[in-house]
Amino acid sequence: MKDMQGGCIGPQLYLLSSDGYESLKHLQDMLALMAHITYNEENAANGHAMMTIGRAELYFIFQSINAQIDEVLERLEGENWMGTQGIRWQ
Repeated sequence: MKDMQGGCIGPQLYLLSSDGYESLKHLQDMLALMAHITYNEENAANGHAMMTIGRAELYFIFQSINAQIDEVLERLEGENWMGTQGIRWQ
């Protein structure tokens, strides 16, 4: 984003609390587990190329991840408050 004088505005580095970091790590772990469940060597070796999951289950999984990401982003925005005169780190 550019300001009126043509320079960059906004922080070049965002600070995240330990709670925010733990939330992101939880999301990362959840996505890694989903990837492992979706494809693992044992199922591939046994010829199980397809996996069945209901639309409602898939919707719930994606909505849950979306809600958690939204929570972390809101926390990040609150922890890195930006004013009109520049950046004030909290």
